[in-house]
Amino acid sequence: MKTYFVPRVNQLDSIQLDNEFTNMLRNQIQNILQCLPPGLLSHVQPEINLLLSSTLWNYSIRKSYATFGQQMLSITYEREQLPPIKLAFHYLLTNLLPYVKECAQFRLIGWPLVQRVIQVIENMLVLFNLVNFFKFLKTGNRPSLVDCVLRISHRSLDGAKRRTIGYSYMTRELIWAGFMEFLGFTIPFINYHSLKRKLRNALRLDTKSVQPIERIELSTESRCAFCNERVILPHFMGCSHVFCYYCLKGNQMADAGYQCNVCDYQSDSFMKVTAS
Repeated sequence: MKTYFVPRVNQLDSIQLDNEFTNMLRNQIQNILQCLPPGLLSHVQPEINLLLSSTLWNYSIRKSYATFGQQMLSITYEREQLPPIKLAFHYLLTNLLPYVKECAQFRLIGWPLVQRVIQVIENMLVLFNLVNFFKFLKTGNRPSLVDCVLRISHRSLDGAKRRTIGYSYMTRELIWAGFMEFLGFTIPFINYHSLKRKLRNALRLDTKSVQPIERIELSTESRCAFCNERVILPHFMGCSHVFCYYCLKGNQMADAGYQCNVCDYQSDSFMKVTAS
């Protein structure tokens, strides 16, 4: 085993941590800028992003030869592989090129040729990243395209120490994941509306029969028996209570044995309320 062996999962996790850290700082800046008038700094958003990324790069790669995500996982770049010229190219690839792309996308919208060129370059980068990722899975070196272009590798500050795994934590996670999958599989088969109706009927002490009626009268104070709002497209199911069409139809579609939530009258059909 190599002295400075870095597991693949640690290298991928460091990239993920860097992305999360950058997004967190951007969200904090956006929250601060919300206090300013809308649109005041929108035209300099690319410069704000460049300033943020340059600051992070200066205090991580330039001074410590490792990103903040790598520092959290005790990973660093080989200092011999990052002379000043490579540091400059690293800054160009990770900061200046994204800034140029962002400026072109936001300030050269009326230039269709430029937009097409940017789209082609982005598609090529996606392809190259995919090829480099498969290469990384095979070799375990240089997970990012920038690392591959500059030929720089990671090394572990902890020597050959591998990341330890807490099996008790993994067991809890597996049990919880299995329980969530079980709920996700069974819940769609449970008719909540039917279960609620049956439970309400089981707990009801007094039962009374309601005689069906063929006509119902509306007034200016009539409200839907389900949503308790002014009736929209009034319908009734045979009892003396009026419903909105969508309230009644939706409940009957959800529960074939739907009962009036006021008098417990049950009917498979409903009728439109006509003006007298």
